[in-house]
Amino acid sequence: MAKGKGAAFFRALGLSSSKRSILMLVVTWILNLVWLILNYFWNLVPVPVLVAIPVLLLLYGLLALAAYVYWGMRRVREEDEPYANVVVGAIVAATLLYLNYNFLEFILSVTI
Repeated sequence: MAKGKGAAFFRALGLSSSKRSILMLVVTWILNLVWLILNYFWNLVPVPVLVAIPVLLLLYGLLALAAYVYWGMRRVREEDEPYANVVVGAIVAATLLYLNYNFLEFILSVTI
């Protein structure tokens, strides 16, 4: 059943069997190239850059949390939208902060 859906997807894109094989080879090559670049990136960059990435992500998380709460509360007051939107946005931003903090701890433990 899944095979038929995949074939229908490629047929809808207008890819014949030979073109599909070439496309899959190109996609695989690109994914391998991206994987190699990521692996060598961590070996080539200095430690301050490795630490700066999660710090910037933490700042982004804080900004996202503030924006979710500010704009959410503003829409609640002005347009009588439910508070659920604010709660969901705050949960997403708090999860983002938590994951970014764990990422920062991991980077610090690996580099130091």
